[in-house]
Amino acid sequence: MYPAHIRKEISCDGKVTYSFQSVAEHCRNTAKYASEALKAVGLEKTAYLAGLLHDCGKHTFGFKQYLEDAVINEKEVKRGSVNHTFAGVKLILAKHAKYGGTNDLQDLTIELIAYAIGAHHGLFDCIKDKDESAFAYRLEKENIDSEEAIENFYNECASEDEIEKLLLEATAEIKNLADIIVSIDRTEHDEEHEIPFYYSLVCRLLTSAVIDADRKDTMEFEKNEVTKQVSLDWSKALENFNSYIENFKTERDIDLARKEISAACAVAAQKPEGVYRLNVPTGGGKTLSSLRYALEHAKKYHKKRLFFVMPLLSIIEQNAQEIRKAVQDDSIILEHHSNVIDDENSDVEELNKRELLIQSWDNPIVITTLVQLLNTMFLGKTSSVRRFAALCNSVIVFDEVQSLPNTMLTLFNLTINFLVKKCHATVILCSATQPSFENAEHKLLSEVSDLTTLPSETLKVFERVELVDKDSMGMEELSDFALGIIRSKKSLLVVCNTKREAKELFDSLQAEVSSVIPMYHLSASMCTKHRKMIVESMKSDLSLPDPKQIVCVATQVIEAGVDISFNCVIRLQAGMDSIVQAAGRCNRNGENKLESVYIVNLLGEKLHRLKEIETAKSATESLLLAAKTEKQ
Repeated sequence: MYPAHIRKEISCDGKVTYSFQSVAEHCRNTAKYASEALKAVGLEKTAYLAGLLHDCGKHTFGFKQYLEDAVINEKEVKRGSVNHTFAGVKLILAKHAKYGGTNDLQDLTIELIAYAIGAHHGLFDCIKDKDESAFAYRLEKENIDSEEAIENFYNECASEDEIEKLLLEATAEIKNLADIIVSIDRTEHDEEHEIPFYYSLVCRLLTSAVIDADRKDTMEFEKNEVTKQVSLDWSKALENFNSYIENFKTERDIDLARKEISAACAVAAQKPEGVYRLNVPTGGGKTLSSLRYALEHAKKYHKKRLFFVMPLLSIIEQNAQEIRKAVQDDSIILEHHSNVIDDENSDVEELNKRELLIQSWDNPIVITTLVQLLNTMFLGKTSSVRRFAALCNSVIVFDEVQSLPNTMLTLFNLTINFLVKKCHATVILCSATQPSFENAEHKLLSEVSDLTTLPSETLKVFERVELVDKDSMGMEELSDFALGIIRSKKSLLVVCNTKREAKELFDSLQAEVSSVIPMYHLSASMCTKHRKMIVESMKSDLSLPDPKQIVCVATQVIEAGVDISFNCVIRLQAGMDSIVQAAGRCNRNGENKLESVYIVNLLGEKLHRLKEIETAKSATESLLLAAKTEKQ
């Protein structure tokens, strides 16, 4: 027997024994898990074949000796010194010769599978410098005993007839996939086609399935236990959600408007898979409305997972807590971001389980950051690639999607098109200030539509502020202007473009009013716990029957996803989307009829290192000038 893994076990009396997993068993298990991962997207046989061949190269005496030396003989061996990855690549690429290059789909299928096998321990470019084939380069490397491995693979694991049959079935799947890719490529003849990029995503998808299946089976053998799947009961989660929102107050007009938006999202959840916008004003209850949509849609269309993707940790801190309260079942929720700190007293088994879920995203509800999601889509690390297949057959909710960098629009759009059209994902783009996806070089699917269109009467409820252009001011003048507002308003929020501006203005105002009025400062340079404490303290001050008079000077960290309401806001000039988001922190619940949001162009502002903010600010300046000219 050729071993894929060896497990050392020590009994209570100190006796040492060894358990062996054969390469054949490991390859079959990996093939099964990989095929299960991609069954819903029509790549079951393709994934099975890639998984079956991925460790073909371990069928050699050299690898057996290497493994026994490392585990049984406890010798120091160089990790990776016996190349086992590319024997399977050589086996499948040899099929090229059989078909003589006369079947393009067969060749495409072979190369997609070859890449998934070759990349399961590390990605590589298919084309090297000077247009050389990276496949050929790796196959010519020394220490690849491919002939011995392939012969033993056919004898021990799978017959050549089985491989041929699986390859024909895989080719039929790739034919269906190719038809879909051609149908969603909307480029003209003289433009760069989107098709190659879509095939790169197919490579990533297959590689993801193989990596996760390989790591999963390896871990199960090493721990000597089968991973338990968390049961999916969307009906129960939905029942918990409905009982949670039943107790919401409906005393104010804005409460009724939020209820109307939530109900509309529940109805829209019956629509088929696709890309949708949830475009409602700030303070419209997007978090719970999108959660309601996701749960209803998952139940109707048997979705495997829900993803809630947020751009800022400050948003996750608040929204994750709200989602947990609504779902009322922590066992089905995974938070994956840098602010999750495991309790020192946590059970080791629980910590290991959480680590596995982070690696695979194999949980019903995943709350993560935009950075982690973009890494999963595009980063060249196997740890990121591994999670890509988890996006299949899911609902992906992008909260505050306006935070997506403009430079990422094309890559983002094409990947979303692929996930929706090929991988049965449904995508929701949530924001009060939607990006211009239609203006990207490569666009989102043309059938993007709104989950709900609010009637004019409902929209009027959200008319809580007026934007006032205060032209240009220096820092000293801005400080005096803010002091004037403080004397007449209960609460004031000032949002700056840089940490330096915020600190300078905070110090200036603090010197004047801190003895009589609580002063708060927020910026991304603060640790999460500190920032959270400040937000909670401000909320407490502002929620009293007779709210305290407070002042907060902050950076953009307070702009999106923070449920807090000030009487007045000053926003230093930036992109209009940022100004609207800042306005969402003013009179948020319609406490007063109408409040002011002042736009100030800070003189001498240094934004040369913040090009996106600088460009957006320039656009707003032009817009305000045009509005002023029109009035005149």
